[in-house]
Amino acid sequence: MHMNALHPLHIPRAGRPPHGRRAPGRIHLALLAALALCLAGCSAPWKSDDKGAHKQPCGLVVDGSGSGTSDHTGIDVKKKLQETLIPFLDQRGCSSLAYAPVTASSWTSSCRHSPIDLDPKPKSSTTDPEVLRQRARIAAVNTSVEMLDCARGQNGSDVLGALGRIAQTLRETQGSAANDASILAVSDFEQWDREFHISREPLSTAAERTRAVNKLLAGREVPALRGMDLYTVGYGKNPTRKPSSYQGFDQFWTDILTTRAKAHVHHDYE
Repeated sequence: MHMNALHPLHIPRAGRPPHGRRAPGRIHLALLAALALCLAGCSAPWKSDDKGAHKQPCGLVVDGSGSGTSDHTGIDVKKKLQETLIPFLDQRGCSSLAYAPVTASSWTSSCRHSPIDLDPKPKSSTTDPEVLRQRARIAAVNTSVEMLDCARGQNGSDVLGALGRIAQTLRETQGSAANDASILAVSDFEQWDREFHISREPLSTAAERTRAVNKLLAGREVPALRGMDLYTVGYGKNPTRKPSSYQGFDQFWTDILTTRAKAHVHHDYE
């Protein structure tokens, strides 16, 4: 997958499919406004030249499937993105932000955007680096809205593919620094594509989960998440999922993400 160089400003809009193109709706403009307000007032600005500042590449996965809607059938990805993106960027000291959508086929989705440099270097001594960083963060917020809007035009829920895509993007653009990357995944993790429907798979026993995992991974690669920190938002919280099924659901994804992919999974933002 080809990705452009990191750039904080004047960056191309997230790609949209040729059919079903639509302008961002009011809810997306409202999300951008809310995130911009949070950017200005939710936390103290992160300064990349602060002593001991921890800088690392970051990634964002946004779920555009029907389960991400704000009604009683979804987890309201828009709201969760609004609540968690800026705190995540602050707390993880993100130096850049890459993107991946959850769609019907996340690997091949036309929704794509170059990673954004959140710590751009001034080109002159008269340029305030903090102003550049704030502009870059606003661009990152805007792009997250565009990516969500684009993904919602390609219904489906290939969560595994989105995780594979964000991991590959980070490794291609960040090299060895990707080993310390942090990823925010705003999704209920309900894998639902043409070949695999998690809600139809029995996951009660270890044997059933192993069969389900092997079925999902048949012909697919385990996401290259080794060493990365994966922070979930909305994990297992789809309103249609029965509480009694959560343990099997969680152990299914633990097998893939922790045991096989060797990622460090966190639920701090749930």
